[in-house]
Amino acid sequence: MHFLIRRGVNLHSFDESLTGLARIPIELALPYRLDDFLAGMDRLDALAEHINDKAIAVSTVHATQGRLSDVRFMSWALPTMKFADKIGIPVVVFHPEAVRKLDKPNLQVMALNNLKALQRLTSVTVAVETFGNSKRIITPEEMIEFGVPMVLDTSHLFQQRIFAVIEAYSRGIVAVHLSELRGEGKESLPHLPVETYGFAVLERLKERGWDGPVTLEYLPQYHDRLVSDRARLEGMYGS
Repeated sequence: MHFLIRRGVNLHSFDESLTGLARIPIELALPYRLDDFLAGMDRLDALAEHINDKAIAVSTVHATQGRLSDVRFMSWALPTMKFADKIGIPVVVFHPEAVRKLDKPNLQVMALNNLKALQRLTSVTVAVETFGNSKRIITPEEMIEFGVPMVLDTSHLFQQRIFAVIEAYSRGIVAVHLSELRGEGKESLPHLPVETYGFAVLERLKERGWDGPVTLEYLPQYHDRLVSDRARLEGMYGS
């Protein structure tokens, strides 16, 4: 395994967004809102040149929050894949949107077709992040059923489900977003630092022979722990 920290980037001021990394490996998160990404999409080539020139250690890319079932999917997803290819990144992470239950069957077919069509146009792996809500266009169990490359997020699933997914689909997990979900019901809080079951997740992945990128994704108030936690976990589990 190798360990990263998540770093968001502003396409209009990426030099500022990517300072202070000192060769720390990152998952590069493109703008969260699709409109913001589209407004700066013409800056992707300049961003790629900056990353290559500065030797910034990007290991994975997180796409903007566009809909997988959108007819305009290729208009933003394909430029994202081309950008990833230019900086030599093997995996791009996509979020599965929530949809109405009645609409899901048809929209899921569209999403799966979009993902397949995109994958045919690039050698970079098109992967989908896990969310536990059944309203998501693709659930973790459906990713397993359809053979979709998975990014396992340990704050979006309860512990029992995390370990069930690892047992069933470790071969299909291409990256991990590691943090912890603590508390009950509405009082639960995601993306907390790794202190308890996060270690058990890593141990189980190690037992399964899994060896891929693990991104620490913490709430902003814990960002001061990212660098030290990454170094500690790299020392414990790094390849």
